[in-house]
Amino acid sequence: MALLRPLPFLTAVFLVACLQACSEEVKIHQWKLQSHAVAEANDYQELIKFTDNVRVMSGGRLDIQAYSGGVDALSTGPDIFTAVSEGRIEMGNGWPNWWSGQHPAWAVMNAGPFDFMNIDASMLFFLSAEGTELANELSMPNGIRWLPAWWPGMEFGLLSREPILSLADLKGKKVRIGPGLPGEVLAAASGAQAVPTIPTEIKPALESGELDAVEWTTTSGAWDLGLQDISPYAIVPAIWQPSVVSDFLINDKAYQQLPNDLQLILETAIKAYTLNTTMSNKIKDFEALRKFREAGVNITTWSKEDLATWKQASDDIYVKYKADNAFSKKFLEHKQAFKDYFNDYYSLFGPYE
Repeated sequence: MALLRPLPFLTAVFLVACLQACSEEVKIHQWKLQSHAVAEANDYQELIKFTDNVRVMSGGRLDIQAYSGGVDALSTGPDIFTAVSEGRIEMGNGWPNWWSGQHPAWAVMNAGPFDFMNIDASMLFFLSAEGTELANELSMPNGIRWLPAWWPGMEFGLLSREPILSLADLKGKKVRIGPGLPGEVLAAASGAQAVPTIPTEIKPALESGELDAVEWTTTSGAWDLGLQDISPYAIVPAIWQPSVVSDFLINDKAYQQLPNDLQLILETAIKAYTLNTTMSNKIKDFEALRKFREAGVNITTWSKEDLATWKQASDDIYVKYKADNAFSKKFLEHKQAFKDYFNDYYSLFGPYE
């Protein structure tokens, strides 16, 4: 029995330590996350789940408030990058080509025409090869930590109120398309005017005739924006972005202020968001294509002649990007090397149906 006597003392010491720890104020890190996506979009709805997961896993110590690209947005379009860099918001979610005003290499970060033609090639490059490291070489001088968010893969195409059946039909037209490489290639291939309209302004501009045709992300993204209501014609696919990747921008100073466990929770939740959003959105793309057809939208595809014109225009612009900027050249060469590596394997182990 004598051996049990120290236990009350040890219990008292433990209780005192617990009381001291419990009396210390738990620091709550409150972050703001601005997305390009409108509230109705699946990728924004998945962001809400992501922030909820972070809140639960951190016991409320990391509280991230997500804002959609609507009327309550804290920042829009290219300013999201600047807002994260300046610390006005801690996180942003958008598309690399929107940051091309900061550096031309952001324009080639996404999969441009005839770049990564498979969603898995892009995912492998950024998640397991050197893509994310290269992206951070570009972002960290602005105080931004870069991570891939999710992969829409091949975007939908162009929706219009009047028939567009070829590149020739686009000449002189005003087309909503993302800034940077996508818009440059479209203009060079077709003679259209590229207009990088933000999501909330797309539908009204098409309705008013300010725009003749609209590109907006994937099949499900275009459906969620309600473009089928005013656009009975579509030409597909989106040659300008075959394996598009969305990204997360994180203010590095805010990230460094997080304790190690919260950093790990944040990164783990981002990986879960990546998988869930990529997979669920692709299923929604399948469903949306059926809906477009049932809604009576006339869908056509590019001719072989148009594809050849697209290829020549994109090749010329890639040459220009390599000549104008050393980092763009470096990034494009690393992507091409990985594409060759990828294709060498899949030439034997690709689809056989």
